[in-house]
Amino acid sequence: MHPVLIGPIKSYGLLLALSFALGIWVAARRGRAAGFKREFVYDLSFVILVSSLVGVRLAYVLTHLSEFSGHWHRVFLINEGGLTLYGGILLALAAGWWWCRRHDVGFLEAADVMIPSVALGIGITRIGCFLAGCCYGEPCSVPWGVHFPDGSPPVMQFGPVAVHPSQLYAAAGGFVIFGLLLLWERWSRRPGETLGRFLLLYGIQRFVVDFTRHYEPSQIMELGWSNNQWTSLVLLAIGVGLMIRGARSGPRPI
Repeated sequence: MHPVLIGPIKSYGLLLALSFALGIWVAARRGRAAGFKREFVYDLSFVILVSSLVGVRLAYVLTHLSEFSGHWHRVFLINEGGLTLYGGILLALAAGWWWCRRHDVGFLEAADVMIPSVALGIGITRIGCFLAGCCYGEPCSVPWGVHFPDGSPPVMQFGPVAVHPSQLYAAAGGFVIFGLLLLWERWSRRPGETLGRFLLLYGIQRFVVDFTRHYEPSQIMELGWSNNQWTSLVLLAIGVGLMIRGARSGPRPI
């Protein structure tokens, strides 16, 4: 755990910035190959960047209202932590749809270009979570369990015991999904299939990994599953729908 790397530079913030920088670079290369104008890809990347930052904070605030009651100014103190990834993904998709509609560009075509960058970003930022000590797992006895240092969030929660490195599970999943999306893209038949694959794969990955992750009791819902696990099932279903839609549409016209 290294929440601060050098001086005022925090590990999570640095890796978050790196994820956006690499994601935009990958999207620009893919956009050029798909025939999109470079300016459109950069503008869309900026829209996604801003909307995702707003979304991750908004989703956390809405699911932790008691933390901010009477201290609403803390909503804007993102440096204190408190981000929910699904909020960023959902708001970025909505903002991307609006931007594409405004510029008369097919949303599914643009989403297929941009979505591998999201998977790459998840892989990078979850490493930042591990270094910061947030998003930690439940206590475990597996050989690869991690002992965080004194004063870290996991130790303050559970004491000096090993916990699942849930952040690294999620990081590995993000990198694997990124590779699979690029590999399977050659078999895409219709726009939206790469987006569908992402929603399917990430929904499965997040649902499974969350069984090892610690959540506050207020975030646990029916069947003992977290609110993020239920969201995962919804996105998984949408992903399956997009893939079925592509399969039924026939081959992509040449």
